[in-house]
Amino acid sequence: MPALLSVDGLNVSFPLDSHSLLPGRRRVVHAVQDVRFEIAVGETLALVGESGCGKTTVGRAIAGLGKVPKGIVRLRGEYLSDLPRAQRRAARQAIQMVFQDPFSSLDPRMTVRQILQEPLDINGIGTAQERNARVADLLGQVGLPADALERYPHEFSGGQRQRIAIARALAPNPALIVADEPLSALDVSIQSQTLNLLQKLKRERGLSYLFISHDLASVYHLADRVAVMYLGRLVELADRDTLFASPRHPYTQGLLAAVPRIGQGRRRRTLIEGDLPSPLALPSGCAFHPRCPLAKDICRQKRPEMKPLASSPAQSVACHFAEESAA
Repeated sequence: MPALLSVDGLNVSFPLDSHSLLPGRRRVVHAVQDVRFEIAVGETLALVGESGCGKTTVGRAIAGLGKVPKGIVRLRGEYLSDLPRAQRRAARQAIQMVFQDPFSSLDPRMTVRQILQEPLDINGIGTAQERNARVADLLGQVGLPADALERYPHEFSGGQRQRIAIARALAPNPALIVADEPLSALDVSIQSQTLNLLQKLKRERGLSYLFISHDLASVYHLADRVAVMYLGRLVELADRDTLFASPRHPYTQGLLAAVPRIGQGRRRRTLIEGDLPSPLALPSGCAFHPRCPLAKDICRQKRPEMKPLASSPAQSVACHFAEESAA
């Protein structure tokens, strides 16, 4: 399928000592380094990894929030950074975001009607009558009753608030939704309902998702492909079934081994040991080598490039021993 979104060489850094008068002593966190992937029309790409690996930073950079990244982001083949301001704003309507916390992401002083109508007003979509009709329709699409329009966020449960946040993201009729840990603040029973809603909207509206999560069970339910991230870099990218059945990067294998299982005996894969290194002092070579059971001298000296496997061309891995590490 054609690529809706293409990301090439994405880099995001944050200076920690921006007020220092001594340039040599300024510390910089390289939160995202040389990230590359595509999302096809109607596809869900899951971005997974430990907390602090840079997943949310990637999502915010794509959505145009926060620090302006280095690298190339193309939407439907157009470079977003090269578009005139008016066209860039219109293009950004096609990328919307659902945030992790459904309470803090909604203005407590606004009614649901105002929350859903605000994106329409800002982007000048439709007449006043058409906006009212669209707001009511959005509420129905996420399974909330019409009388919810005049109520405030605090009057809803966490799951209902997340449905309101999803409806707000749908308001400008986007092609891509960046869903940043949209289930982590919800009860387990509500998580499945929200996942089913995201699947339903994907089928009905032809949406694409960048689904950021550390919940691999949810990822398996929703994703078409999975990208694994470690300390700001992608280390593995494959379709969902291939990655879950035959992960090739030791980090991916460790993540899957950590998923709780009931009544299936001992895990075959080795759990990840050790602590996550500081992003201010990244290890030389492969950043994962201090925690990797397969690490050798080359891993400490040379960073492996992300490349397709000879035995599985649709699976790309950044590991010197990927061909040997089938789980």
